[in-house]
Amino acid sequence: MYKVAIVGAGVGGSYLSYLLARNGVDTIIFDFRAPHEKLCAGGITYKATAKFPVLEELPCPRKVVWKSAIISPQDRMVTIDLSKPLTIFNRIDLDSALLRKAQESGAHFRKERVRSFALEGDRWRIFTESGEYRADILVGADGALSRTRKKLQSPLEKGEYFFAVECFLRVQRDFVAFKFYPDLEGYLWAFPRVDSLAVGIVAKECTREKYSDVKEKLLSFVEAHYPTQKKGIAIRGAYIPFFSAEDPQDQSICSKNWALIGDAARFVDPISGEGMYYAIYSAEILAACIKEDQVPLYQGLCRKHFGRNLLKASQGFDYIYQTGFIEAMAALAGKSTAIRQIISEMIVGNIDYLTWKRRLRKKLVRIVADFMLNADFATKKEVMTNFVSLRYPR
Repeated sequence: MYKVAIVGAGVGGSYLSYLLARNGVDTIIFDFRAPHEKLCAGGITYKATAKFPVLEELPCPRKVVWKSAIISPQDRMVTIDLSKPLTIFNRIDLDSALLRKAQESGAHFRKERVRSFALEGDRWRIFTESGEYRADILVGADGALSRTRKKLQSPLEKGEYFFAVECFLRVQRDFVAFKFYPDLEGYLWAFPRVDSLAVGIVAKECTREKYSDVKEKLLSFVEAHYPTQKKGIAIRGAYIPFFSAEDPQDQSICSKNWALIGDAARFVDPISGEGMYYAIYSAEILAACIKEDQVPLYQGLCRKHFGRNLLKASQGFDYIYQTGFIEAMAALAGKSTAIRQIISEMIVGNIDYLTWKRRLRKKLVRIVADFMLNADFATKKEVMTNFVSLRYPR
């Protein structure tokens, strides 16, 4: 008999089990695949490493980068010096280190698949391929396609996910790159890891035609920039949850004896795709609620601490991902230090979507002055045309 049973030993599940175990809460965590390499760029923003020191303490290899390249839909490239570092892990290393830390703190781990579970009275009866277990509280930390979520509440529709494809190249780089496309609500990333370069694309649409399109864009990027690497590369795909504007009102992520964290709760920044920060943050909030026997407070606390920011990002997604907006920002970044600072803050996770427009307005005079002094007539005309063409949210 356990106090808490966690399904999923990724970043969120392992961190939650670590927090609970070190506070004397009898915890068991299930994952038949853990640890394994997930489809993930592996980037941890400075916001995450600053807030959660455990990430810096983990004894696993990492790559620290201070530079980024932004490539616009029209292939305009801008180099950005980052104000804070971006830390990149191999996911199998990060997940292994967190799971090991949880076990060293007293958490129990079972490399077993959870087949089903049922509530009997006030306790959960959990059935795996190897046996059965009982727990007072059940936590779903099993990712975007969470089977725990599906059983506890209504499943998501295809339109409520991003889709991503990724491959690893045998090359070394010292900067991250983001490439945008005129016909894609998403972006391509190239993240240097300790032993490889992770190249992938994330897109909002999940149709079969879109899959073929994003795969072709990925292969074209590899062929254009790393032609010797194209032969024999393995491409994998995965779903990423889309945090929508309706979530806070319509989606329950907890009750008195169950809760969802991380991707299973759809805690992913819809603009940047950042998910690990929210997996760890939601785990920390839930651990405090469990410790105080106040699990029903968990959803409200998530909304208070980061939910409103995700909601604002969701509402701004369609505006930000207009080709005209991205193209104009890239052109401005080439001429304005202030715009490059704003893009840097977004990459390292320091953008607050609730206040970023206000901050942008404060820098507007400087941005306009930089641009008018440094840009040629053709660039000025192009930027104005792009801004005029934008569709503004209601």
